[in-house]
Amino acid sequence: MPVYDRGYTHWQPSGGAHLPAWLVIARRGIVEPLKRRWLLLLILTGWVPAIAKGGIIYIKLKAGNLADLLGGGWTSIGPDGFLNFLEHQRFFVFVLLAIVGAGLIADDRRDNGLSLYFSRPLSLTDYLGGKAAVIVFFYFMVTLFPSYALCLLAYLVAPGATGLDMLLLMPLRVTAYCLVSGVSIALVLLAFSSLGKRSIFVMVWWAIMVTGTEAIAAIAGGLGSHGLEAVNFLGQYHNLGAVFFSTGPRLQVPVPVSLVMILAWTALAFLVLRRQVRPVEVVS
Repeated sequence: MPVYDRGYTHWQPSGGAHLPAWLVIARRGIVEPLKRRWLLLLILTGWVPAIAKGGIIYIKLKAGNLADLLGGGWTSIGPDGFLNFLEHQRFFVFVLLAIVGAGLIADDRRDNGLSLYFSRPLSLTDYLGGKAAVIVFFYFMVTLFPSYALCLLAYLVAPGATGLDMLLLMPLRVTAYCLVSGVSIALVLLAFSSLGKRSIFVMVWWAIMVTGTEAIAAIAGGLGSHGLEAVNFLGQYHNLGAVFFSTGPRLQVPVPVSLVMILAWTALAFLVLRRQVRPVEVVS
């Protein structure tokens, strides 16, 4: 509503530096969940595989090839070993993002928060960018950051590990993969969140998208119909990871097909967000 009170004073800039709007939204969305102890415990649990792999890397220093026999290719510090590690983190990605991301837009829609957001000088890009940054951060917490720790540990203790590989090339591979995957997954989850007003329903849709498509792909693969592996949501990101890590495909689906599927999901999610999240005009 317009302000007619003569005593109203227009806002004047203080001249000090201010954080970008998207960063303010992201900071609040990151800090609030981290106040919950059980969520911190979940994140710590997501680091258990990295700790286990780090222990095996150290044992390999003492036991040589015996550690490889015990741990298989998962213990490798090569590109294939790191991609295997990221694949095995999909459960923590699924659970953590469901908890953190399901209500990011749904709660705002339920509480009429969008009108409060957009009554300020805030663009749609800033709003979506801040919400997506929250999801990407927690995605990094169980994928990128543990991988960085493994790279550093491998450089310090693994036989044959070089600084060029462990401190430059491998971190670049992991960063590129996690950045592309994290942004795309964040937009898809935000699209689900924008379609509902209750977090629990968004979590159900997210579970169907992740575990449901994985189950369909597994059943179809077991019956010899490998073409349906293209519906495996998280599997397509792992399959695309073959490009970043220069390894073989992770599925029976060609990598270009995975790229097309990921681009289609991302584009559809963006269109849904443009339709569901609309700035509110304020009369001045």
